Amino acid sequence: MGDVLNGIRNYLAHVGMFSRNIWLFLLAALLMGVGRQIFQVLRNQYLNALQLSGSELTSVQGLNSLGTLVIAIPAIVIIGRHSARSLLAIVAVVNAAAYASQAAFGNLEIFRASAFCAGLAMGVNVALGAPFLLRNTGLAERVFAFSFQSAVSWPLSGFVGSWLSGWLQSSAQAWAGHGVTFMGEDIAPNLFGYRFALLVGAAVVLLGLIPVAFIKEPKPEGAGKSIKALLTVHNKGRLIALGIPEMIIGFGAGLTVPFFNVYFQNEWKLEPAEIAKVFSLMFVVLVATYLLAPPLIKRFGPVKVIIVTQILSLPFFVELALGNFLWAAIVAFIMRQTLMNLSDPVYRQFAQEVADERDRNSVAVVVHSSRQLFFVFANFVSGYLIDMADGRFTIVIVTTIVIYVVAIATELVILPRLNRLRKREEPANTPTTPA
Repeated sequence: MGDVLNGIRNYLAHVGMFSRNIWLFLLAALLMGVGRQIFQVLRNQYLNALQLSGSELTSVQGLNSLGTLVIAIPAIVIIGRHSARSLLAIVAVVNAAAYASQAAFGNLEIFRASAFCAGLAMGVNVALGAPFLLRNTGLAERVFAFSFQSAVSWPLSGFVGSWLSGWLQSSAQAWAGHGVTFMGEDIAPNLFGYRFALLVGAAVVLLGLIPVAFIKEPKPEGAGKSIKALLTVHNKGRLIALGIPEMIIGFGAGLTVPFFNVYFQNEWKLEPAEIAKVFSLMFVVLVATYLLAPPLIKRFGPVKVIIVTQILSLPFFVELALGNFLWAAIVAFIMRQTLMNLSDPVYRQFAQEVADERDRNSVAVVVHSSRQLFFVFANFVSGYLIDMADGRFTIVIVTTIVIYVVAIATELVILPRLNRLRKREEPANTPTTPA
């Protein structure tokens, strides 16, 4: 019992080291994440309810991912020259406008265009996160900050957003009765529920502007540098090595991850409120797992945590493909998401620490865009695989399992070597993380 209490005190002491900027960043991430999750849980279900084909539905997600990819290289320059505060404000406004337009105008062209714009904003948001955390933390609390940021920006905000998404959609649908006139159109009750909930999601994203306004940082180091200087990579080998596993994982993730809500809709005939409960439960488990990451990393090291958690996720993915029972599918989904996603913040921090310090902005972008490149391609491929199976997900899931096995094998070759190089380059008096 004493060891547990000491561990808790040690944990809280490290969290207490967070700077004012970190807490403001976490609050902004929470608010923007809640709005984004309302949108992510419902948007694909909304498109499915509009009876779009699998390829049309996935093309919207594909263009969202494509926007994130297109901004990747420019993002290196953008985050080098502009403050995190101004960029976060732009991200919030663009995301909110994109979400609102998809709710207000129910046609495929608007869905595609606004999804692309939201992807551009998200690409900048993802790129600036890791360098911001590195600038505003010391070595002692850094792993805690990365874990908290990951917990807040996705699973915690996801829990709140998922619960709100189901409640907002079902409440608005019930209020609409037999249908309403919305934006000059006669809208069926279920579609009105989706559109109302998406508009609320856009409004919540805008609330993130409040904490963003109070973030204070000195002028960015790259403010006076040329584009060529900002884009210069000082250690190309490490950049490529860090990108390769992410490319492979990105392809596997792009086949399935954006469409799990549709999986439960098509395979198990669940309603939006029921799907929201499944996602909410998953997010609760994932928050707890993310917060446990720092002790795991200190005990086993980043490489073992990344690889072992990914290996443990595979049997649960197999159960999703088999589809024996609804309860088993829900448990498998939660465990798969928890284990596979636990490696994400660990990998981002590891990449920042392995990289040449002059390449950290580039590494943040390349690690994300390497995954996003194949994630985009997979989004489009997924629709055809789903159509091939008449709306079923078996082919897609089996393909994803094979790709993840290849990714893990690649990491086993690359990551231990990078970790040895990292440890050799650390100053002798700097505390290190075990391998």
